[in-house]
Amino acid sequence: MGRHRTELHEDLTVIAYYVSDYGYGHAARSIAVIRQLLADSPVPLHLVINCGKALGFLYESLQPFQGNHQLEFRTMYSDTGYVLQHDSIAADIEGLRKQYRQDMSLFGEKVEQEGEFLLRIGAQLVISDISPIPIVAAARAGIESLGISNFTWYTAYQDMLEPQELNELRSAYAQMDHFIGLAGCAEPAWGCKDRIHTGFFCRQPDAAEVRRIRHRLARDGRRIVFFALGMSIEVEELQALPIWDSENVSFIVSSNMMVEREHIYRIPPDYSESQNYVAAADLVITKPGWGTIGEAVVLNKPLLLLNRRRFYEDRHTLDAIPVDHPMQLMSWEQISQLDLNRLDLNVHAAGAEPLPSSGRSGSRVLADITRYISNLLQHVSV
Repeated sequence: MGRHRTELHEDLTVIAYYVSDYGYGHAARSIAVIRQLLADSPVPLHLVINCGKALGFLYESLQPFQGNHQLEFRTMYSDTGYVLQHDSIAADIEGLRKQYRQDMSLFGEKVEQEGEFLLRIGAQLVISDISPIPIVAAARAGIESLGISNFTWYTAYQDMLEPQELNELRSAYAQMDHFIGLAGCAEPAWGCKDRIHTGFFCRQPDAAEVRRIRHRLARDGRRIVFFALGMSIEVEELQALPIWDSENVSFIVSSNMMVEREHIYRIPPDYSESQNYVAAADLVITKPGWGTIGEAVVLNKPLLLLNRRRFYEDRHTLDAIPVDHPMQLMSWEQISQLDLNRLDLNVHAAGAEPLPSSGRSGSRVLADITRYISNLLQHVSV
């Protein structure tokens, strides 16, 4: 996907927003932030959104919300992410090391390219979730930068790579002017000018759409289970899992999960508002990715989580889940043999009721983030 732009006006405040290439969780939460920012900003914005494979998702999700603002979408690949073993949820350390070294050999060149781009568009603020490249580019161009994340790739790789391999990453993130740490953040004191910490949030569900999904999937008293291991995880034995034979259960799975059963419903590939399916579910089974956990916590859905304690990010995201939130951790072996009819979780009817207090808390988190960004914009040079 290439660049999409409308006619621009010189009096707009220019923000370059960078979204990690790894998975779709960074994009989903960035969509929530950007929608809130577009709604709350007291000044018209020219927002340049930079991403790789999730750019189409960002475009479809944000274009209808631009209002009086100007949105531009630009392809930019920025992150190594995690590298997983074939047909497994385990990290491939040697594969990661090889890919990381290759990407870091191009780091300086990419920083130079982004610095030139930021100056060309007249960027007044750079926001990153959570690529280091635009942070360094902004510092060299004399532009204010803001990181928003629950982790950085520097801390994500600490259990996987040698300390000396991470020095350049640490130096890059240390150049961040401001940092908003999301729920589960256990980072060094990034943000040489200022930092704040916030909680979980998610995209707002549509109550009518949630009712439609439940009407279709919860017939005859069936429970609805949202089953998502993430778009970047492919496990061939999924087809043979006993869980699909659980009685009186309707399953929601991602569009790329090729499992054929009578009561399995794939989210359509062109459907961008997956939070509606989480809101309709009675139980969420997933890996400990921040985005889906955030949706489950905010929307008050019980969680059954894949235990991946090897991943730094996962450990701290799990620690951020409220102690009174219904949750169980299971290994892949346990999930692969799971019988939902024997599962002891506080599963309750979801319905389309107003959001609980945790949902209102998610809205406050988004408001805090966009207020911070608006305050920054009042102080950057125009």
